[in-house]
Amino acid sequence: MSEQRVRVDRLVDLSKVGRGGRPPTPAELREALPNGWKLDDDGIHAVRDLRLFFSQSWVLLLGLVMFGAAGLGLFATTFPRGERALLRVAILVGVMLVIGGVIGPLVTRALNRR
Repeated sequence: MSEQRVRVDRLVDLSKVGRGGRPPTPAELREALPNGWKLDDDGIHAVRDLRLFFSQSWVLLLGLVMFGAAGLGLFATTFPRGERALLRVAILVGVMLVIGGVIGPLVTRALNRR
């Protein structure tokens, strides 16, 4: 897979990034880069950011919705009818919110530390 390398000064106006006439720090350069670009290790070039799930979160959300719908379709016939069905669905939604609200961010933080 070929990475497109471009000098940072072609993507960002360096005179607006640095403060007080000093050259910009790597953190300032990373912040100033447009979406889809990341700073290369040399600090002079930028490369395309190909990490799909970090830069394109809509793909992750769409996958979660589709797999959730598929799971609901597979198990819809096993649910009881009436009030018991509503109670089970409420419990499942609660479990899903806990998993998505607690475990999801923990996994994301662990992946971002790499």
